[in-house]
Amino acid sequence: MDLKTVEAVSRSKLMKGVEDTDKLLGCFGAKKSSYPKDAEIVGYGDGAAIAIITKGTAYAVSEDYSGNRNIASVINEGDVYGVAFVYSDRAVTTRLVAATPCEAVIMNGIRLHNPCESACRDHTTFLYNALTVVSNASVNFLEKIEHLSRRSLREKIMSYLTAQSIKCRCLEFDIPFSRQELADWLAADRSALSAELSRMKTDGLIDYNMRRFKLLNAPEHV
Repeated sequence: MDLKTVEAVSRSKLMKGVEDTDKLLGCFGAKKSSYPKDAEIVGYGDGAAIAIITKGTAYAVSEDYSGNRNIASVINEGDVYGVAFVYSDRAVTTRLVAATPCEAVIMNGIRLHNPCESACRDHTTFLYNALTVVSNASVNFLEKIEHLSRRSLREKIMSYLTAQSIKCRCLEFDIPFSRQELADWLAADRSALSAELSRMKTDGLIDYNMRRFKLLNAPEHV
């Protein structure tokens, strides 16, 4: 695999402490691919695979039979997708889709349960990192449940925006979603979301322009 890609993969949390990233990628039969926006990287029912985004951004999404889409998580450069499915030994129940033109390295997840013959130290480190990635994904999922458990759309929006503000330790910040994408993430109708954002702006709760948001009259702890 080319040096630039290996260096990008080595910056992933999955490779923290790994001494020979290139060798480990070979152990996992890793392959690099490029994807245009909206292209499918990993599909429903695909076999055990671990994807590391090395350039761009992807979304883990699910759709119902009516075509309604839900964004389960955002996978940014250096982030990982698929480890939880590998550990659970279940078929993939979400799709990984390119949110922007992106590049990804796809690894054979089966090798996670079958270390290389030499049982190298790097493989052990990788297993530990994989557990950390799964734990972080679980925390992020619980955070999303916290937002979606709010009773009204306004409360869901404020819960999400407050969390983003706390993470960046500022009242003005950018979110990674377009209006449609934010609606998909919050499991809301786009028109209803846009209307509620407008009302919240009129009520002096927030200000925004495109993906840039600012919390107004926020409590001191934010």
